[in-house]
Amino acid sequence: MARPRQITDEQILQTMRAAVLEQGPAVSLDVVAEKLGVTGPALIKRFGTRQNLMLAALKPPETWPWVEKYQRSDDRPIEVQLEELLTDIWEFFAEIIPCMMALRQSGIDPEKIQHSKMPAPLKGMHGLTRWIESARDAGLVEVADAETAAATMLGGLQFRLFSAHFAKQSLATRAHRHHLKHLATFFSQALAPRSSVTKPVKPVKAVRA
Repeated sequence: MARPRQITDEQILQTMRAAVLEQGPAVSLDVVAEKLGVTGPALIKRFGTRQNLMLAALKPPETWPWVEKYQRSDDRPIEVQLEELLTDIWEFFAEIIPCMMALRQSGIDPEKIQHSKMPAPLKGMHGLTRWIESARDAGLVEVADAETAAATMLGGLQFRLFSAHFAKQSLATRAHRHHLKHLATFFSQALAPRSSVTKPVKPVKAVRA
């Protein structure tokens, strides 16, 4: 049996995460320990408590990769950028939603799950709003309220993600990829700048002879 110090923290967290997502938050630590070739007490010794191990393995990261990646828009067509952005957001939430649901089911205090100054949903809203504003500044989109546009985009993603999660559907199907492509097309058209404003034509009065 391998000694505990030969197992990295990341190996423990990955194994714990996989076990919880497969068998539920009540999975025995002995199951996790057996997969790692250590003992249950060795895992507790490393992380202090089972709750600490659960939180370390399943809570969302403080820094969201897609928020850091998409600080500003670029000069590519907006539809191309949106499809890439929405795909990255989808993949991120597809990974953390099952983890968050497992933590909620475990009965851990929600304040311990999310302890940062900015609540998790606001991180995504803030990041996407900032990206839309940069696209607007670059003349790629025309939108009066970037925050409302961001909320609509995230809602279109999260509703489908939660529906698929509760229906136990795969989050990597062709149908979901088509959904992301259609969302990108829809929002690129909805937010497209109006090149010209058509003014109503005033009727010409007939000139009497």
